[in-house]
Amino acid sequence: MGHEVMANILAEQILQDANLETSRYTITELLQDPLSEFLTKTWVSAWNFCISHNLIWLADGLINYLMRLILLPIGEVSAVAAMHQALDYIAPDILICTADTAGKCLGSWAKEKQVPFFLFVTDLSIFIDLASPDAIHICYFPETANAIQSFPFQLTYWSQKLTRHTQISEQIKFIAKYLYDFVLCYPKNRIYRSINQDYQPQNQAQFHVIGPLREAKHFTSRDKTAIRERWQLSPTDSCILIASGSFGGKFCTKYLKYLDRLALKSLVIIVACGRDETLTIKIKNMARQKQNYRLLALDFVDNLHEWMSAVDVILARPSAGVLLESLLAHTPLLLPRLATANDRGAINFIEKYQLGECFQNQHDFQLKLNLLLEQKEFYQQRINELLKHYPSTFEQQRERLQKILLKR
Repeated sequence: MGHEVMANILAEQILQDANLETSRYTITELLQDPLSEFLTKTWVSAWNFCISHNLIWLADGLINYLMRLILLPIGEVSAVAAMHQALDYIAPDILICTADTAGKCLGSWAKEKQVPFFLFVTDLSIFIDLASPDAIHICYFPETANAIQSFPFQLTYWSQKLTRHTQISEQIKFIAKYLYDFVLCYPKNRIYRSINQDYQPQNQAQFHVIGPLREAKHFTSRDKTAIRERWQLSPTDSCILIASGSFGGKFCTKYLKYLDRLALKSLVIIVACGRDETLTIKIKNMARQKQNYRLLALDFVDNLHEWMSAVDVILARPSAGVLLESLLAHTPLLLPRLATANDRGAINFIEKYQLGECFQNQHDFQLKLNLLLEQKEFYQQRINELLKHYPSTFEQQRERLQKILLKR
């Protein structure tokens, strides 16, 4: 998932030349607990199933909200001793977390050992477990930093310490007060912050805003005309890429039907099927049939960033990853408004800076797509205007992050 992608970028591309030894662990690897491993695999499988079948509300309600409202404090209490023991054995000099739900346990160990602790926020909108008084937060844009500082740190989740030495009575008290604050008093104390508004700061959490960060290949200069010539795409064609991360699934087929009903001339549709082999076969079979447009199927490829630069519009499932990659490709996005809470930040950000369009239904889809195709230069100009505030090369990003992470 996106958390692992960012961990790999930091370890393999940002810190590889800094004379450091880097070690990567998942939370289940730290805990070495069969039950925890089973629950994590179940959670990931459930999430992937819901997303690939476009069951957005189910994924959001069960996993994003219910897990954090009910299971988060229980999981932290049960995991803290084992996690701290594992960290004692590893004994890192710097601790970086790119995952959800681990910040409290990791942060308390880092504070006890006086080790720098960085919490890398891989989404734009955030939940309660991504704001920590013990962490230096790294985020892409200032809107996320504003959301981080909007949480009141005097509430139980942040004010009550949780370490391996916490007594059982205190653990029970922590869980009870957490449930009171965030379940019984949920209308007042929400666990989620979108980025669709400016919040009044309620804490002094530390943060760094770094701008878009993806693998080095996304920062390479790309010639759209040359790429189109290589793949025999006419410069006059309207090219649309449908992408759903590595999930493939019903997202791609649903919006392919939307495009099938449009009467666009010289249309090329490229479907990024990811690891969905069934979808790849289906799209390739459709491509052999006579269509009013040219249809191409991509399985999981290493050069998707080039395809993103070659097309006019990227029709994608909302996520921070696709937002960052489309910005670095200088290609506007077309996003459905239906998205899980952690991905709604991409929608809010697109609309705030006019980096693309978002649609509600099929009629809205047609209007927004026509707008993107007719005013391509306007959206590219908006993208350029945003990017000029951030490092333009991967080398600049590497240098800046190394200074942030290694200055101590």
